[in-house]
Amino acid sequence: MKIADERITKYGLALLAIVLIGLFLRVYQLGTQSMCYDESSSVWIAKMSFLSQVVQATRSFELSPPLYFIILHYWIALFGTSEVALRSLSVLFGVLAIPVIYVLGRRLFNEEVGLLAALILALSSFNIWYSQEARMYSLMVLLALVSMYFFWRFLQQTTLAVSAGYVLSTVLLLYTHYYGAFVVITQNIYIVTLMVLSKQRTYKLRHWVGLQAIVLALFAPWMVVLSRQSLAGAGPLQNLQYTAWIPQPTAYTLGLTYQIYCSAAQLAAESGIAVYGTVVLLAAVLSALFLGLSVFSLFAYQKVRGAMDWKAPLKSLESYSWEVRIQDLTPVYFLAVWLLAINLIPFVISLVSTPIYYFRYTIAASVALYLLVGKGIANINYKPTKLAVIGVVAALSVTSLPSYYFGVAAVQSREATSLIDANAKSGDVVLIYPHWENLTFNYYNNRTDVAVKQIDYRNGPVNNPEATTEALQSDVNGHDRVWFYDATGYGTPIIENFTLNFLNESYAKIYVNSYYGYSVYLYEKRA
Repeated sequence: MKIADERITKYGLALLAIVLIGLFLRVYQLGTQSMCYDESSSVWIAKMSFLSQVVQATRSFELSPPLYFIILHYWIALFGTSEVALRSLSVLFGVLAIPVIYVLGRRLFNEEVGLLAALILALSSFNIWYSQEARMYSLMVLLALVSMYFFWRFLQQTTLAVSAGYVLSTVLLLYTHYYGAFVVITQNIYIVTLMVLSKQRTYKLRHWVGLQAIVLALFAPWMVVLSRQSLAGAGPLQNLQYTAWIPQPTAYTLGLTYQIYCSAAQLAAESGIAVYGTVVLLAAVLSALFLGLSVFSLFAYQKVRGAMDWKAPLKSLESYSWEVRIQDLTPVYFLAVWLLAINLIPFVISLVSTPIYYFRYTIAASVALYLLVGKGIANINYKPTKLAVIGVVAALSVTSLPSYYFGVAAVQSREATSLIDANAKSGDVVLIYPHWENLTFNYYNNRTDVAVKQIDYRNGPVNNPEATTEALQSDVNGHDRVWFYDATGYGTPIIENFTLNFLNESYAKIYVNSYYGYSVYLYEKRA
């Protein structure tokens, strides 16, 4: 009994230390980066007065179900709308995921694997990144872990409490992000393969089908919304072109996603953030190490005979005999299905239909990789080697964090808007392009004495340049000074150039400044 208590205390203290490390890494520099459009959209929806309005706005302007925005609605009422207040909700979900992955790892394997997986998640720069963003991704990770935990318990012991926990967590997951459906598909793939491959069926298929029917029935109201969104041929959903920006994925896309799971260095580089070559190289080393440890999660080994004689090392090595065997195949297979299905299914859909595959949507698969890596480390029998591997993994995991914390990891909307705030004169007009960037501008804008106009001339310069010119003229009439707030890279160059050419005809450009993601122009009317 005393030994058991000591084990509980040891693992409990270790987990507490890991959670505190994860908390610090997610809170540190929380308000440093500017709000991006996605975060501004979250705020705009969550700030609506009534819950019905929150749901309606989610239905019309978001490609996600409403749960996160409903929670954020009440969170804002308590803590306000500062960057730190908004993002702290994601921090909370990200930190809670750490003990949950420990519990799942312990259930799948043992306490050591749970602790190692918790440590990897706590240090994961990819998960830290999205735990500091006012979006639903850290909540999706948390609920995916909880759903998988109850799923695994269901396979071992079917009880009312386990069934209720599974249904609740899974329904909440589905109402958080549509990619939650791939978590459910993963579970069903695993169930089906167990039926085919295993002679011992420890679960009740009829009970499982019943649970799936309940989950489906509870999510059915939003499935109607999803079908309407998918089939929408006009209106706000089509106008915003939610998935039009997602490129056709390739094999390279899958490899990039795996690298991002391992380290956010590649994510930073893809986002245009300056990352030292050594950081990218170390991230590649970590990716290779994670791959090797994942494979090693299948194998256990032990020395049968032999001893090291340092005076004759080669001769002593010849006397060594090792026993290598495959162990814990079932949970490792489960994690492999989890990791692969959430990536490969949307990848294949993207190849044969509209592209829907994007790396951050698959974030719930990253924790399966961390559990596999934790198992691989735990399989190392030689303690000094195991500690060295843990140290290397921990060190390599945090190498990309300085680039994220102290670099420009998000578009500089705060800086671009502050420039206008500080220098605009009463009666100026600000032209916002693309039109949806109005949300980000309004989040930071403190000037009520300037007019704000959204440029929303889709295809106008091509199909009807006269009408576009009239619309622009109407926007600037009566204003001697015009600011052009241009989110570069997010709009259409044709409209950007058309707007600049229009302004150059009647106004003199007296100032321009570029930020990451934005260009700000100031024009004055010619005398």
